[in-house]
Amino acid sequence: MFGVITLATSKGGAGKSTLARSLAAHWYALGHRPALVDADPQRSLANRYDPTGRLSGVPVIAEPEECVGEVIEELRLRHSPVIVDTAGFRNRTTIGALVETDLALIPLKPAVEDVDAAIATYDLIQEINKTQERADRPIKVAMVLTMTMRGTVIARHVRMQLISASYPLLVAEMPNRVAYPEAGIEGLSPTTVDPDGAAARDITALVHELMKLENYELLTVRETSP
Repeated sequence: MFGVITLATSKGGAGKSTLARSLAAHWYALGHRPALVDADPQRSLANRYDPTGRLSGVPVIAEPEECVGEVIEELRLRHSPVIVDTAGFRNRTTIGALVETDLALIPLKPAVEDVDAAIATYDLIQEINKTQERADRPIKVAMVLTMTMRGTVIARHVRMQLISASYPLLVAEMPNRVAYPEAGIEGLSPTTVDPDGAAARDITALVHELMKLENYELLTVRETSP
């Protein structure tokens, strides 16, 4: 399992917080010890965290400052995975989190603006991989479509656009389902509320695909842009 997973994109509203919470809930349900780092100044995760609720065993640490790397390093000694939610813009905190991460997940909605932001984030990770800190252990990266409506023209177009340009887009998606915001009201995930529901199955498929990345180098950031 990846020790640290950072969700990043230079555009807000792509579903980072929802996906971060859903991944943590999935691994928690399997008996793992995930932790969440809320590095977004909006505190979407921290504001909904209930220390006495059903996800009380998944700590949420709010750290929207530059010392996020130290927080991640401390948490990874006791938790796995450590899942980091970042701001919807490029800042030093996001860069600091990415420097410490094993896998960068780039969520994007099927929209032109989101595609541009995802590519910009991909290029940022490429820059980080050229630094001394990451030269010998490049960050693995994957893009994931969120808030999709299966079969729509725009979703198909965006998927074909990214795949044709050789960007590492996951097959699994996080479709637009009301189960996510409903569970999020109480700081929960569909996996917690309805483990046999469609949204929980979506997250399971996504996790299974992510786990395969640990054994392959296909999704490490490329040396050159497409």
